[in-house]
Amino acid sequence: MKRNGFWKQEGQRARRYVLAVAAIVTLLFTTSLSNPAKMSADEQQETRQTNQNETPPVSGKPSDSKQGPSADDPESMSKQPAVQCGVLKLEQSSEKRIKQIPLYCISGKFYGEYIPSNLPHKELPVIQGISLPSSDSTRWGAYLLNESSTYGYLMLAPRHWEVTLADTGMDGSVKIEMRDPADPGIHMTYLDVGPCMGCAIGKIGSLFPAKKKWAEEQGFAEDTPVFKSRVELNEHIVQYRLKKDAEAYETYGAAFQYLGQSNAMFTMLEIEVPAEKAQDAQTMLDFYTRNPGTFVY
Repeated sequence: MKRNGFWKQEGQRARRYVLAVAAIVTLLFTTSLSNPAKMSADEQQETRQTNQNETPPVSGKPSDSKQGPSADDPESMSKQPAVQCGVLKLEQSSEKRIKQIPLYCISGKFYGEYIPSNLPHKELPVIQGISLPSSDSTRWGAYLLNESSTYGYLMLAPRHWEVTLADTGMDGSVKIEMRDPADPGIHMTYLDVGPCMGCAIGKIGSLFPAKKKWAEEQGFAEDTPVFKSRVELNEHIVQYRLKKDAEAYETYGAAFQYLGQSNAMFTMLEIEVPAEKAQDAQTMLDFYTRNPGTFVY
Protein backbone atom coordinates (compact mmCIF):
# COMPACT_ATOMS: atom_id res chain seq x y z
CA MET A 1 0.00 0.00 0.00
CA LYS A 2 2.79 2.39 0.87
CA ARG A 3 4.48 1.64 -2.44
CA ASN A 4 1.23 2.32 -4.32
CA GLY A 5 0.80 5.61 -2.44
CA PHE A 6 4.34 6.62 -3.28
CA TRP A 7 3.89 6.04 -7.02
CA LYS A 8 0.56 7.89 -6.94
CA GLN A 9 2.19 10.93 -5.33
CA GLU A 10 5.04 10.84 -7.85
CA GLY A 11 2.55 10.65 -10.72
CA GLN A 12 0.69 13.70 -9.42
CA ARG A 13 3.94 15.65 -9.09
CA ALA A 14 4.93 14.73 -12.63
CA ARG A 15 1.58 15.90 -14.00
CA ARG A 16 1.85 19.21 -12.11
CA TYR A 17 5.37 19.70 -13.49
CA VAL A 18 4.24 19.06 -17.09
CA LEU A 19 1.33 21.50 -16.69
CA ALA A 20 3.63 24.17 -15.25
CA VAL A 21 6.11 23.82 -18.13
CA ALA A 22 3.29 23.97 -20.68
CA ALA A 23 1.95 27.16 -19.09
CA ILE A 24 5.38 28.81 -19.21
CA VAL A 25 5.94 27.86 -22.87
CA THR A 26 2.49 29.21 -23.80
CA LEU A 27 3.20 32.49 -22.01
CA LEU A 28 6.56 32.94 -23.73
CA PHE A 29 5.12 32.16 -27.17
CA THR A 30 2.22 34.58 -26.70
CA THR A 31 4.55 37.32 -25.52
CA SER A 32 6.83 36.88 -28.53
CA LEU A 33 3.86 37.38 -30.84
CA SER A 34 1.96 40.23 -29.27
CA ASN A 35 4.30 42.11 -26.98
CA PRO A 36 7.99 41.38 -27.61
CA ALA A 37 10.11 42.14 -24.55
CA LYS A 38 13.12 43.00 -26.68
CA MET A 39 13.00 46.19 -28.68
CA SER A 40 13.20 46.13 -32.47
CA ALA A 41 15.53 48.26 -34.57
CA ASP A 42 12.59 50.58 -35.36
CA GLU A 43 11.73 50.96 -31.67
CA GLN A 44 15.37 51.58 -30.79
CA GLN A 45 15.51 54.34 -33.41
CA GLU A 46 12.36 55.99 -32.05
CA THR A 47 13.64 55.78 -28.48
CA ARG A 48 16.94 57.35 -29.48
CA GLN A 49 15.18 60.18 -31.31
CA THR A 50 12.97 61.01 -28.32
CA ASN A 51 15.73 60.69 -25.77
CA GLN A 52 18.74 62.63 -26.96
CA ASN A 53 20.54 62.10 -23.66
CA GLU A 54 20.57 58.31 -24.04
CA THR A 55 24.05 56.76 -24.02
CA PRO A 56 24.75 55.62 -27.60
CA PRO A 57 25.16 51.87 -28.13
CA VAL A 58 28.51 50.42 -29.08
CA SER A 59 29.49 50.48 -32.74
CA GLY A 60 31.00 47.40 -34.33
CA LYS A 61 34.65 48.06 -35.14
CA PRO A 62 37.93 46.21 -35.57
CA SER A 63 40.00 45.82 -32.42
CA ASP A 64 42.64 48.31 -33.53
CA SER A 65 40.21 51.04 -34.62
CA LYS A 66 39.41 54.28 -32.86
CA GLN A 67 36.20 54.87 -30.96
CA GLY A 68 33.02 55.65 -32.88
CA PRO A 69 31.50 59.10 -33.40
CA SER A 70 31.35 61.36 -30.37
CA ALA A 71 28.00 62.05 -28.74
CA ASP A 72 29.12 65.68 -28.46
CA ASP A 73 29.20 65.99 -32.25
CA PRO A 74 25.62 65.95 -33.62
CA GLU A 75 26.87 65.96 -37.21
CA SER A 76 28.97 62.83 -36.71
CA MET A 77 26.15 61.11 -34.82
CA SER A 78 23.79 61.60 -37.78
CA LYS A 79 25.94 59.34 -39.97
CA GLN A 80 27.20 55.79 -39.62
CA PRO A 81 30.83 55.33 -40.66
CA ALA A 82 31.28 53.29 -43.83
CA VAL A 83 34.90 52.83 -44.89
CA GLN A 84 36.30 50.94 -47.86
CA CYS A 85 37.48 47.54 -46.64
CA GLY A 86 38.16 45.64 -49.84
CA VAL A 87 36.37 44.80 -53.07
CA LEU A 88 33.34 42.76 -54.07
CA LYS A 89 33.76 40.56 -57.14
CA LEU A 90 30.91 40.28 -59.63
CA GLU A 91 30.59 37.63 -62.33
CA GLN A 92 28.10 38.75 -64.95
CA SER A 93 26.30 36.37 -67.27
CA SER A 94 27.00 38.65 -70.25
CA GLU A 95 30.77 38.67 -69.70
CA LYS A 96 33.31 35.99 -68.83
CA ARG A 97 35.62 38.23 -66.83
CA ILE A 98 35.01 39.15 -63.19
CA LYS A 99 34.44 42.78 -62.28
CA GLN A 100 35.29 44.42 -59.00
CA ILE A 101 33.53 47.21 -57.16
CA PRO A 102 34.55 48.80 -53.84
CA LEU A 103 33.32 47.12 -50.65
CA TYR A 104 32.41 49.48 -47.81
CA CYS A 105 32.08 48.13 -44.27
CA ILE A 106 29.48 49.80 -42.06
CA SER A 107 30.04 50.35 -38.34
CA GLY A 108 26.49 49.92 -37.12
CA LYS A 109 24.85 50.28 -33.72
CA PHE A 110 24.17 47.04 -31.84
CA TYR A 111 21.76 47.01 -28.91
CA GLY A 112 22.36 43.41 -27.86
CA GLU A 113 25.22 41.90 -25.88
CA TYR A 114 27.22 40.74 -28.93
CA ILE A 115 29.16 43.43 -30.80
CA PRO A 116 30.73 42.02 -33.99
CA SER A 117 33.64 43.48 -35.90
CA ASN A 118 32.59 45.66 -38.81
CA LEU A 119 35.04 43.72 -41.02
CA PRO A 120 34.21 40.35 -42.60
CA HIS A 121 36.32 37.49 -41.26
CA LYS A 122 37.26 36.33 -44.74
CA GLU A 123 36.98 37.40 -48.36
CA LEU A 124 33.42 37.54 -49.64
CA PRO A 125 32.44 35.04 -52.36
CA VAL A 126 31.99 36.09 -55.98
CA ILE A 127 28.44 37.32 -56.66
CA GLN A 128 26.85 35.66 -59.68
CA GLY A 129 24.51 37.10 -62.28
CA ILE A 130 24.53 40.82 -61.39
CA SER A 131 24.24 43.00 -64.49
CA LEU A 132 26.18 46.27 -64.26
CA PRO A 133 26.99 47.91 -67.62
CA SER A 134 30.71 48.52 -68.08
CA SER A 135 30.13 52.24 -68.50
CA ASP A 136 28.10 52.30 -65.28
CA SER A 137 30.04 50.02 -62.93
CA THR A 138 32.34 52.80 -61.67
CA ARG A 139 29.33 54.49 -60.01
CA TRP A 140 28.47 51.61 -57.69
CA GLY A 141 29.71 50.24 -54.41
CA ALA A 142 28.76 47.31 -52.17
CA TYR A 143 27.90 48.02 -48.52
CA LEU A 144 28.24 45.37 -45.81
CA LEU A 145 26.83 45.46 -42.30
CA ASN A 146 28.64 42.56 -40.66
CA GLU A 147 26.63 40.66 -38.04
CA SER A 148 28.84 37.69 -37.14
CA SER A 149 31.78 35.58 -38.29
CA THR A 150 29.70 34.00 -41.06
CA TYR A 151 27.05 36.45 -42.28
CA GLY A 152 25.99 40.06 -42.66
CA TYR A 153 23.75 42.28 -44.78
CA LEU A 154 25.01 43.20 -48.25
CA MET A 155 23.51 45.81 -50.53
CA LEU A 156 24.32 47.83 -53.61
CA ALA A 157 24.22 51.64 -53.72
CA PRO A 158 25.96 54.54 -55.48
CA ARG A 159 29.47 55.10 -54.10
CA HIS A 160 28.82 58.66 -53.03
CA TRP A 161 25.81 57.77 -50.86
CA GLU A 162 26.15 57.97 -47.08
CA VAL A 163 24.87 55.63 -44.38
CA THR A 164 22.57 57.50 -41.99
CA LEU A 165 21.30 54.56 -39.94
CA ALA A 166 22.45 50.98 -39.32
CA ASP A 167 20.74 49.55 -36.24
CA THR A 168 20.50 45.98 -34.99
CA GLY A 169 17.82 45.75 -32.30
CA MET A 170 17.89 43.63 -29.17
CA ASP A 171 15.36 41.34 -30.84
CA GLY A 172 17.62 40.72 -33.86
CA SER A 173 15.81 43.04 -36.27
CA VAL A 174 17.91 45.21 -38.60
CA LYS A 175 17.26 48.58 -40.22
CA ILE A 176 19.65 50.33 -42.62
CA GLU A 177 19.12 53.73 -44.22
CA MET A 178 21.25 55.47 -46.86
CA ARG A 179 20.86 58.69 -48.82
CA ASP A 180 22.37 60.88 -51.50
CA PRO A 181 24.15 63.70 -49.59
CA ALA A 182 23.60 66.05 -52.55
CA ASP A 183 19.83 65.43 -52.39
CA PRO A 184 18.67 63.82 -49.10
CA GLY A 185 15.24 63.21 -50.61
CA ILE A 186 16.88 60.43 -52.60
CA HIS A 187 17.27 57.60 -50.11
CA MET A 188 16.75 53.91 -49.37
CA THR A 189 15.53 51.90 -46.37
CA TYR A 190 16.23 48.22 -45.74
CA LEU A 191 14.36 46.32 -43.02
CA ASP A 192 14.64 42.80 -41.61
CA VAL A 193 12.07 42.24 -38.86
CA GLY A 194 14.11 39.40 -37.34
CA PRO A 195 12.45 36.61 -35.34
CA CYS A 196 9.37 38.68 -34.36
CA MET A 197 6.50 36.54 -35.70
CA GLY A 198 3.85 39.23 -35.25
CA CYS A 199 5.97 41.83 -37.08
CA ALA A 200 6.56 39.47 -40.00
CA ILE A 201 2.91 38.44 -40.26
CA GLY A 202 1.70 42.05 -40.39
CA LYS A 203 4.21 43.07 -43.07
CA ILE A 204 3.55 39.96 -45.16
CA GLY A 205 -0.19 40.63 -45.10
CA SER A 206 0.28 44.24 -46.21
CA LEU A 207 2.54 43.56 -49.22
CA PHE A 208 1.34 40.11 -50.30
CA PRO A 209 -2.43 40.49 -50.89
CA ALA A 210 -2.97 36.72 -50.99
CA LYS A 211 -1.78 36.61 -47.37
CA LYS A 212 -3.84 39.56 -46.11
CA LYS A 213 -6.82 37.51 -44.90
CA TRP A 214 -4.47 35.06 -43.20
CA ALA A 215 -2.67 37.93 -41.42
CA GLU A 216 -6.02 39.33 -40.24
CA GLU A 217 -6.97 35.91 -38.86
CA GLN A 218 -3.70 35.88 -36.92
CA GLY A 219 -4.54 39.29 -35.46
CA PHE A 220 -1.63 41.17 -37.04
CA ALA A 221 -3.18 43.03 -39.98
CA GLU A 222 -1.52 46.19 -41.36
CA ASP A 223 -2.82 48.69 -43.90
CA THR A 224 -2.15 47.75 -47.51
CA PRO A 225 -0.31 50.49 -49.45
CA VAL A 226 -1.71 51.76 -52.74
CA PHE A 227 0.31 50.20 -55.55
CA LYS A 228 0.97 51.86 -58.88
CA SER A 229 2.36 48.56 -60.10
CA ARG A 230 3.11 45.23 -58.48
CA VAL A 231 4.79 42.05 -59.80
CA GLU A 232 5.39 38.77 -57.99
CA LEU A 233 8.78 37.44 -59.09
CA ASN A 234 8.04 34.14 -57.34
CA GLU A 235 6.01 32.95 -54.34
CA HIS A 236 8.48 34.58 -51.94
CA ILE A 237 9.46 37.90 -53.61
CA VAL A 238 7.40 40.82 -54.87
CA GLN A 239 8.47 44.08 -56.57
CA TYR A 240 6.24 47.13 -56.53
CA ARG A 241 5.89 50.84 -57.14
CA LEU A 242 3.76 52.91 -54.81
CA LYS A 243 1.09 55.31 -56.03
CA LYS A 244 1.63 58.87 -54.84
CA ASP A 245 -0.16 62.15 -55.40
CA ALA A 246 1.93 64.96 -56.91
CA GLU A 247 5.20 64.09 -55.19
CA ALA A 248 8.61 64.73 -56.70
CA TYR A 249 9.98 61.28 -55.90
CA GLU A 250 8.73 57.82 -56.76
CA THR A 251 8.94 54.90 -54.31
CA TYR A 252 10.23 51.63 -55.72
CA GLY A 253 10.29 48.59 -53.47
CA ALA A 254 10.71 44.86 -53.11
CA ALA A 255 9.91 42.45 -50.29
CA PHE A 256 10.75 38.88 -49.34
CA GLN A 257 8.69 36.54 -47.18
CA TYR A 258 9.01 32.96 -46.04
CA LEU A 259 6.59 31.07 -43.82
CA GLY A 260 7.63 27.98 -41.90
CA GLN A 261 5.62 25.84 -39.53
CA SER A 262 6.83 27.73 -36.48
CA ASN A 263 8.63 30.77 -37.88
CA ALA A 264 8.31 33.55 -40.44
CA MET A 265 10.85 35.71 -42.27
CA PHE A 266 10.33 39.14 -43.80
CA THR A 267 12.67 41.70 -45.33
CA MET A 268 12.05 44.69 -47.57
CA LEU A 269 13.91 47.40 -49.47
CA GLU A 270 12.35 50.71 -50.52
CA ILE A 271 14.06 53.41 -52.58
CA GLU A 272 12.83 56.94 -53.25
CA VAL A 273 14.20 58.62 -56.38
CA PRO A 274 12.96 61.02 -59.07
CA ALA A 275 11.55 59.35 -62.17
CA GLU A 276 14.72 59.96 -64.18
CA LYS A 277 16.68 57.77 -61.73
CA ALA A 278 14.27 54.84 -61.91
CA GLN A 279 16.96 52.63 -63.48
CA ASP A 280 19.24 53.20 -60.48
CA ALA A 281 16.47 52.03 -58.18
CA GLN A 282 15.88 48.96 -60.34
CA THR A 283 19.58 48.05 -60.27
CA MET A 284 19.55 48.20 -56.46
CA LEU A 285 16.36 46.13 -56.29
CA ASP A 286 17.80 43.50 -58.65
CA PHE A 287 20.77 43.11 -56.30
CA TYR A 288 18.44 42.85 -53.30
CA THR A 289 16.25 40.16 -54.84
CA ARG A 290 19.31 37.91 -55.22
CA ASN A 291 20.22 38.33 -51.54
CA PRO A 292 17.03 39.50 -49.79
CA GLY A 293 18.05 38.25 -46.35
CA THR A 294 21.32 37.68 -44.56
CA PHE A 295 24.36 37.25 -46.80
CA VAL A 296 26.30 34.14 -45.76
CA TYR A 297 30.01 34.13 -46.57
